[in-house]
Amino acid sequence: MARNRKIIGNRLFTPPSYRWLFLGIFAILFALTIYAMAHKFIPSPTWYALSLKLNIGFTVIMASWFYYMLMLNPASLTEVYKRYYKWFVILSAPVIFYFLGYIAIIYSIGNIAGSFSSTPHIIHDVMQKQWIDSRRGCKTRLVGKSLQHALPPNFCITQTSFNHLPQEVAVTLVGQHSYFGFKLDYIEYDWEKTLKLYPSTLILTALPL
Repeated sequence: MARNRKIIGNRLFTPPSYRWLFLGIFAILFALTIYAMAHKFIPSPTWYALSLKLNIGFTVIMASWFYYMLMLNPASLTEVYKRYYKWFVILSAPVIFYFLGYIAIIYSIGNIAGSFSSTPHIIHDVMQKQWIDSRRGCKTRLVGKSLQHALPPNFCITQTSFNHLPQEVAVTLVGQHSYFGFKLDYIEYDWEKTLKLYPSTLILTALPL
């Protein structure tokens, strides 16, 4: 009898049947994160502020759901997770949900929703060259005020363009605008404004991005 009790006490934690819905939401979040990385979207201030509130609510719901599933069988948690690993999972869960929700709601959902009501739009800006010694992303890029809330907050350019452009260059951002923000399609150099910034600079009009 005692032996049977020991076996029952060591029984591994079995998640509830609706765990697949939970995992499905996780998969959607990852897919939306990848979508956000592949499309340049600049959220509007209104949508950005609203998304932060929505993401806080989303994080609370998902974290509460996650803790509820873990605590369905608290006696077996020690068998599933070692002491430090268990606490790492429990404490980091809200951070993971907030990070995934932040990208998915602000950039992916905002981009997708805005595509149904967007209109052609252009933005004029003066950007600066930036070189980053990193294995992730591009090393030669343009940064500016209009891209500070984009993901990532820069625009990649070729090494040839980086070598020939002055430190600051006027550009025109071409894309689609909606309530949710601005979806960037491509960038064009504004040579006339750039020459006003640097009159003595030789600009190659056929310079590729």
